[in-house]
Amino acid sequence: MRSLIKPISVVIALCSTMAVKADTVSELEQLVNKWLQIENQNTELNTHWLEQKSSMEQTLTLLNAEQQQLSELNQRRKKSTSELAQKREQLVTQQSELENAQQQLNDQLARISGQLLSLQVQLPPPLLSSWKNAGDLSDSKLSTTDKLQTALKMLTLLNDFQQRISIHEMAIKHPDGQEVWVKQLYLGAAQAWFVSEDLSYVGIGFPSDLGWQWEFDSSINAEQVALGIAVQQKKRAADWVTLPILSYVNKNQQGAK
Repeated sequence: MRSLIKPISVVIALCSTMAVKADTVSELEQLVNKWLQIENQNTELNTHWLEQKSSMEQTLTLLNAEQQQLSELNQRRKKSTSELAQKREQLVTQQSELENAQQQLNDQLARISGQLLSLQVQLPPPLLSSWKNAGDLSDSKLSTTDKLQTALKMLTLLNDFQQRISIHEMAIKHPDGQEVWVKQLYLGAAQAWFVSEDLSYVGIGFPSDLGWQWEFDSSINAEQVALGIAVQQKKRAADWVTLPILSYVNKNQQGAK
């Protein structure tokens, strides 16, 4: 009985050892498989990371370039804003200067217009007619430019009239009420003489506070007035002409050649 029991024990021990080895191999295979899976995952992660890294680097490069462009654009915008502000300030200054100049011009034009309008009543009839044709400074609808041009025309007409001796004809009213046609000899805009064709009427013209005045005066030599007109019209040779001058201030008559 004893001899039979021992072999059986050995067989059991061998079987147990084989079973242990089989479990160990299975575990090793599982470990190897897991290791292989981990390696594969690690390889995939590295590959994915490399792909992501390249994409992120490209994205970062683009972002840096865009940031640089935005920075340059912002600098240009700041510079442009600064230049624009400077130009705006210059324009505001220029506009203020123009407005001041315009106001000064308007003030001067208003003063000149007032002087011309007050002078208008004292002008000799031919010059007054020319002024009326030049324009009406009292018209409130006239623009500043139109008023300035009208004032310049009037001043030019006045200066031209003052620089020459001129001859005109018109009817003037005699104190007895009748209209007398006469020729007039103007010495600028401050003095004039008149005479009728038959030399029966003669007189003098002058400006006053009441306007331009005509005065019949038989004491004036009608032939001298007619001679002066004829010389001026080149109908007679140049000659000495003696005519009276009536002072605007005191209206005293005195001889003049």
